[in-house]
Amino acid sequence: MKIKTTIAILLLFNVTIKAQEFNLKINGGQSGILYDSTIGDGKLKFGGGLGVGYTYFFSNHWGISTGIDITYNQNSFTLNNGNTISTYEVDDQTSAFEYQVTPTNYKEEQHFIGIAIPLLAQYRTSIAPNTQFYFGAGGKILFPGKQTVKASASELQLSGYYPDMNLIIDDLPSHGFGKVNNWQDKTTVSLESSFLLSFETGLTFKIKEKTQLYTGLYVDYSLSDLAKDTPSTNIVAYDPNGIDNIQANGTIGNRKIVQGSRYLSAGIQLKLGFLLAKNKQEPAPSKVETMSQTEAPVQENAPVQQNVVETAPAKIELTPTEKTYIEKPLAFQEVGNTSVTPELATRLDEIAKILNSNNDTELNITGYTCDIGTEALNFEIGMKRAEAVADYLKNKGIKANRMHLFSKGQSEPLVPNVPVENRPLNRRVTLTLIDTK
Repeated sequence: MKIKTTIAILLLFNVTIKAQEFNLKINGGQSGILYDSTIGDGKLKFGGGLGVGYTYFFSNHWGISTGIDITYNQNSFTLNNGNTISTYEVDDQTSAFEYQVTPTNYKEEQHFIGIAIPLLAQYRTSIAPNTQFYFGAGGKILFPGKQTVKASASELQLSGYYPDMNLIIDDLPSHGFGKVNNWQDKTTVSLESSFLLSFETGLTFKIKEKTQLYTGLYVDYSLSDLAKDTPSTNIVAYDPNGIDNIQANGTIGNRKIVQGSRYLSAGIQLKLGFLLAKNKQEPAPSKVETMSQTEAPVQENAPVQQNVVETAPAKIELTPTEKTYIEKPLAFQEVGNTSVTPELATRLDEIAKILNSNNDTELNITGYTCDIGTEALNFEIGMKRAEAVADYLKNKGIKANRMHLFSKGQSEPLVPNVPVENRPLNRRVTLTLIDTK
């Protein structure tokens, strides 16, 4: 019931939020069941997983991640020689006896596929242009499939002890007692769902405007055993009809053999994150906003003005609304970004239309950064941002001799760089109008 409730909460969370990032994940490392046994030894083997997920960032640094992972896990388990596994059975004559199995060189190769649903808090912070440090911590619910077991032994000694008669039978093959050499068989074992503690950390690298590469490490560890208790089941089944087709039961559920069976997965992880959320676009000034009362007579001749909007100046001066729209800072929020984003392009298109309608103005274009990085590097980034804006406007018909480029780097921040949430506001380009009339 608790698991069903948790799944419902996770699904509801996944539907109601608007995720900012979609990601694809692949990982690999030691992945399987960490055994605790006094008479045997379990070893993790290489496994891995694939996953898809969503991350909702509610600030510049913090977010919540969820999704679904598919994992492949494998183990080996070896029983020490000289141990006898005993359970109580009933023979073909309805007599109760103690079934004793003494294996030599007994070994199991195990694997299973699981589905995990994560819910992690994620933190990220910039450490260099286009590079961030991140870590995530939280939990996962693991739903394991059946464990496939390939068992083998160089020898199985199958015996029956009848306490009423104080009799041991160890060589009666027709009734299921005797010695089996070079035995092997295959079976499946059910596993229990478990809650995992999960942790991941590493670096992210910006490879495109809205694409991030995550590289790092991960660890998942279960808080409960995966084994379903089967204390009355021996490692092989008793067959009253003979010893030729002895079937494996596996060791994981027998508490006499395995006292603990916690899940552990740790290794290297790669993720590709695709940003879905868009920055809010600055609306272009409407005709009502850009038309002042003194310009009303000019607007009556709008059809004539529209025909020459790109080639002939029809306005004497820009309106206060247009000036405010042009001079509002252009946001370059990502660290190190020097490219015009689609959001900036929309606004620059409107700015170009306004400037093309009035050739009596020139522009000072100045690039700025936050305080991440050296002064020299930030001065260079600031100039590249100014150049990117100037190149875009030039392609929209604004002559190069109307634009004057500057960089202030990390100097003259718009707001203090502390707290760090202010830094994106300082990564900007400003356009300052110069009236040459």
